Amino acid sequence: MKKFLFVCGGTGGHIFPAVAIAESLKKKGYTDITFAGRKDSMEERLVAGNWPYEYITAEPLHRGPFLKNLALPFKLSKSLVRAKSVVKKVNPDVVVATGGYVSLPIVLAAGRLGIPVYLQEQNAVAGVANKFGSRYAKTIFVTSEAAAKFFPAEKCMVFGNPVRELPAANALKRPAEFPEGKKAVFIVGGSQGAAGINNKIEESIKRIAARDDVSVVWQVGVKNVESISARVGDVPNVAIRGFLDGIYAYMNYADLIISRAGASALAEILAFGKPSILLPFPHATANHQEHNARVVEKAGAALVELDSDPNDLWNKVEKLLADESRLGAMASAAKGLGMPDAADQIAQAILEKEMPNAD
Repeated sequence: MKKFLFVCGGTGGHIFPAVAIAESLKKKGYTDITFAGRKDSMEERLVAGNWPYEYITAEPLHRGPFLKNLALPFKLSKSLVRAKSVVKKVNPDVVVATGGYVSLPIVLAAGRLGIPVYLQEQNAVAGVANKFGSRYAKTIFVTSEAAAKFFPAEKCMVFGNPVRELPAANALKRPAEFPEGKKAVFIVGGSQGAAGINNKIEESIKRIAARDDVSVVWQVGVKNVESISARVGDVPNVAIRGFLDGIYAYMNYADLIISRAGASALAEILAFGKPSILLPFPHATANHQEHNARVVEKAGAALVELDSDPNDLWNKVEKLLADESRLGAMASAAKGLGMPDAADQIAQAILEKEMPNAD
């Protein structure tokens, strides 16, 4: 039975794809799976309760001029010692890394020990750790041809971004905030909210309130609920929420989604085949969220508005809601891009390369 060592960390965008692939392997009967990550970290909180977990250390990487990373080998030395210790202890047959600087020590240690390494890149602009570690990779799973250009072509396989297993649409109950007969708009900014989205929606609230044929669920972020609610007052067709646990039900019943353009959020929007308006987080590393959004926009599945653009967000919403044919075309394009079974496909690709006779 093959042993797998997964490494991920830093953000949910790196962690959730790793968990999704691991779950797919588990469904196929491969249960000897260990995760590696930092102590007292997001990856420990999200992973350690469900999987064997080994502690490593990691040093951040820097984009830009090569000189900025001249000291990297020295900074990595202690991390590599620990990573080699973990790799030797776990003794995996396969290492799977989903990017972020946390993954690099394990990738380097495994590569130098001759253990097959598989990388997964979520964004249209490849991360530094994956680019640096690609020399040791047997295969690199990317989400678009745009991302593939950062790696050797012969190593790349294009799949969607792995997402948690999605429930069947008929298993999701319609949220009370989205009554039948009204257009449903879901605005999602994550647990912390998205200031750029929140500001534009708040500026448009009077126009939104005038649309009694539209229901809006606006996830503003836990810390913003009281202040935004106090400013906008009671708007009958707008439900202001801090954070939503059952987010898939809202996605499933939305006619239109407004969101940032992180890889995991986009993967879920596309997996549900939903039209979207994307406002990329302007401070994302290497502006990768805008690159992600532009790929989806180019495919016809989304519109893009930058935080710095004049506020045209609600105008875009109204034009789309009034154009059923365009919404339908955007939904079809989203379904074409979405791969809700990406985790299963990646898991199967790894097994076929490592165990050619695997089912």
